[in-house]
Amino acid sequence: MSSNEYLLEMIDISKYFPGVQALDGVSFKLEKGQVFAIVGENGAGKSTLIKILSGSYTNDHGEIKIEGKKINIRNPFHAMQLGINTIYQETSLVPEISVAENIFLGRQPIKGGKLRWKQMFDDSQKILDDLSINLNPRSIVIDLSTAQQQLIEIAKAFSREAKIIIMDEPTSAIAEDDTENLFNIIRGIVKKGTSVIYISHRLKEIFRIAEMVTILRDGKTVTTIKVSETSEMDIVKYMVGRDIGDIFGEKTYEVSGELILEAKNIARRGFFKNISFNLKRGEILGLSGLVGAGRSEIVRSIFGLDKLDSGEILVEGQRVNIKNSTDGINKGIAFVSEDRRTESIIQGFTVRENVTILLLKEVISKIGLISTKKEARLAKKYIDEFSIKTPSMEQLVMNLSGGNQQKVALAKCLSTSPKILILDEPTKGIDVGAKKEIHTLVKELANSGIGVIMVSSELPEIIGMCHRVLVIREGKLIKEFRKEELNEEDLMQVAVGNIQSEVKNL
Repeated sequence: MSSNEYLLEMIDISKYFPGVQALDGVSFKLEKGQVFAIVGENGAGKSTLIKILSGSYTNDHGEIKIEGKKINIRNPFHAMQLGINTIYQETSLVPEISVAENIFLGRQPIKGGKLRWKQMFDDSQKILDDLSINLNPRSIVIDLSTAQQQLIEIAKAFSREAKIIIMDEPTSAIAEDDTENLFNIIRGIVKKGTSVIYISHRLKEIFRIAEMVTILRDGKTVTTIKVSETSEMDIVKYMVGRDIGDIFGEKTYEVSGELILEAKNIARRGFFKNISFNLKRGEILGLSGLVGAGRSEIVRSIFGLDKLDSGEILVEGQRVNIKNSTDGINKGIAFVSEDRRTESIIQGFTVRENVTILLLKEVISKIGLISTKKEARLAKKYIDEFSIKTPSMEQLVMNLSGGNQQKVALAKCLSTSPKILILDEPTKGIDVGAKKEIHTLVKELANSGIGVIMVSSELPEIIGMCHRVLVIREGKLIKEFRKEELNEEDLMQVAVGNIQSEVKNL
């Protein structure tokens, strides 16, 4: 295929930030009407490459061609003028206004100084119909699900006559049914001639939706290959530069018989009720179930982030009264939130400050000031122990990869020497190599005697990591699975509710 037959060419793209070569000669070519995947570990350069293409960054070296013509993309608005639209994980919609107003935001049809509402709603309905998106253009966005908001972003991009739509982790916060709906819409827009650049950590999705895939590692192109000519394990090897084997490794089942945590008939109105379970020292206990089942609410209440209405919590056999997260920490519980960017780390703080923030008593000098020497010594200890990849301990946490941000969150929590560690979606949004490191770390913590509660929506993770699994549905504990009983089909059936068997048991 000649150069002018490609819709997009990124040729030898390089980008340097102080202390970091983010991209080093990355190249790929995109055809019209194609779904093209880009994968790589966190920190491989995916985000930087996309930001260059979308006009947020400028490249230091290399060139970009659209339909054979060399282009210098000046800013995000210029990128949109060129037909390049980006849909990020966090949508850029205005929640208080309608679907139609969001689709035509900044481009509303106006005549005689007045907004032509009927035309806007009619045009929006036509766009939604063309894309087989079942939404009312008059609906207010705040009332819609995350998956529906993703579809509005697609409609918005399509309405601008986008030639290229970049999707950055579009399924990270949506359910399986919504994912299939999204894929059907992607297939529809591709048939109409629009190309899609698809970024995802979920490799299974790449095989379901993409034709070609470029793998990045350490800011360089490792290979570009047809999806039909490769495998998931091959892509993993390309991404991490080695064969990581079984991502979960061996389980250690030598769990103490000593109970470290007991929850007795705990309840929080509107979220969960009559939940009872225990956790043993050195055990990894999984909480499984569908999104919205009440798993996160249960662990947040145990830690003290949310208030229990009834029931009791025992730590090492002693009843505890946990009113807030400080109480939780003081009782030996640590918690890493699903939303690590707002609840588990402080993005504007350095690695040093994040890791030592819960150790202020240890770093305060005799005259009442923070000793930066003590801080640095402690920070170095945790950076080394957790293998946190950072140019320096003075790096802002917001500039680290997702996997390394998660390690910082873990280091921060574990600095308090907890007896119990609660992890809510510990590997959400991080790549396969970082997942392996997190899993290894969690197993080491369990082997050291810490009791671990893990909430995860990924069934392979739950099965691969946990000694026991509790399935939560609609705020109730439905069933406990022992290690020898764990399989994806049974976990899913219990999570969604096997109606026929439940009717028989009535």
